Amino acid sequence: MKHIDYLYFNIYSYFYRISLERQNANARIQAMYLFSLGSGGWILLLETLYLHLIRHSWFPSPAESMVFASSLYLLVAFFFNYVFIVKDRDQKIFGKYEELFTKNPNRNRHFILSLSVLIAPYLFMMLSAIFLRRPGA
Repeated sequence: MKHIDYLYFNIYSYFYRISLERQNANARIQAMYLFSLGSGGWILLLETLYLHLIRHSWFPSPAESMVFASSLYLLVAFFFNYVFIVKDRDQKIFGKYEELFTKNPNRNRHFILSLSVLIAPYLFMMLSAIFLRRPGA
């Protein structure tokens, strides 16, 4: 859980620093939705691998896959909204890592790694769409 907290902290601190420069007050919401989008991507990647490698099938239509992905994203966003915003877990994480972050000379590299972790499932899904094509498509 410590690694996930630090991943969330890197995203949150980036939006927090931007909100100070732009006088924007919704850094918490932006960080939470970006984190939920990345987490939803990992769940969709696991679902894709399960469908292709174990069940050897796909969704029957693009509309069904879109409904599944949309509902998954909404459920993950509602869950993370409850955990991070309603229960103020993001504030606890921010307080826990803030001092460590200001002393860390590699903070930009950690932020880039955090973004890479959130973007990676989408890259893998694009590659799987290219290399693991549907039969008959």
